[in-house]
Amino acid sequence: MEYSLEKIQEIAHGDEAFIQDMLVTFVENVTDDIETIQSLMPMEEWKEIAGIAHKLASRYAYMSADRLQYLACDIENSVLVHANLAGIAEKVNNLCDETVLLINLMKNDFRVKIE
Repeated sequence: MEYSLEKIQEIAHGDEAFIQDMLVTFVENVTDDIETIQSLMPMEEWKEIAGIAHKLASRYAYMSADRLQYLACDIENSVLVHANLAGIAEKVNNLCDETVLLINLMKNDFRVKIE
C-alpha cells in the first residue's frame, strides 16, 4: 500500500502539529466512512456507498493513495454513471480491506493514535 504526505506537507509549510492533526483527521474520517460502508453492504445500498466512495476518493488524493483513489472513483462511476453493479460488492470489499491496511500502515509509520 503506497501513500505520500507530499500534498499535506506542502500545505503545512513545515508545521508538524498540522501534519499530525491532518493524519488523525484522515484516519478518523476514513475509519468512520469504511464502517458506514460495511454497515450498508448487507442492504446493498449502492447509491449511498457510491456517495461515500466519492468523499473517500478526495481524501485518498490528499494522501496520494492512488490505488484507493482509483478504486473509490471506479465504485462511484460503476454505480452512479454506468449503473453497472456487476462485481460491485467485490470492489467495495477490496476498498474496505485495502483502506484498513492503509490506516494500519499510517498508524505504524506516524504513531497516529486513535481511540
